[in-house]
Amino acid sequence: MGRSSLAAATGTAPAPVSKRTRPTADIDNGPVDGVVIRTEQAGDEDAIRAVNDAAFGGPVEGRIVDDLRGTDRWIEGGSLVAQADDGTIVGHLLLSEGELVAANGPIHTIWVIGPVAVEPASQRQGIGVALMRAAIALATERRQPLLILLGHAGYYPRFGFEPARALGIDPPRPWPDPNWMALRLPDWDPSLRGIARFPPAFPEA
Repeated sequence: MGRSSLAAATGTAPAPVSKRTRPTADIDNGPVDGVVIRTEQAGDEDAIRAVNDAAFGGPVEGRIVDDLRGTDRWIEGGSLVAQADDGTIVGHLLLSEGELVAANGPIHTIWVIGPVAVEPASQRQGIGVALMRAAIALATERRQPLLILLGHAGYYPRFGFEPARALGIDPPRPWPDPNWMALRLPDWDPSLRGIARFPPAFPEA
């Protein structure tokens, strides 16, 4: 999802977004055969970097993941990989902690999706969908109120994402409404409103 480090959070940009912005590196639809979604384990780092580099055609997204790993914005269990039958990692999705700064001062922790990457030979096989579903399930289990991302307006609504500004969640930069999205989860509270901040690893956010 050229690319900005923030839009790298969610990976290929539709026309209204800057050429340096990409929502996801895999627009796919169906179920996955022979692929397991699991959390990142020690030793996966190089493979995760390689998947991101291959999916996005450069090192920006992989570097974001590396820079977040081990920081206070890293979510335990929030780095998800898609592993093929032969043990190869063919996809990756990262959840990290951002902030929602309310007008009256309070700062709430919120979860950010991205980057989302599937290596080119495995794209359009449902791996991106499986990663997204696993991320949403984890956020729901952890009682998160919402998820935010900058992404492809034709892709993420299938998961329930909608324009975030309509919910009172403003972006850190003036991104187009169709691409700046949030997903309300069961613990959503409509009083959560403010300006979103991405982790420092996203320098253009």
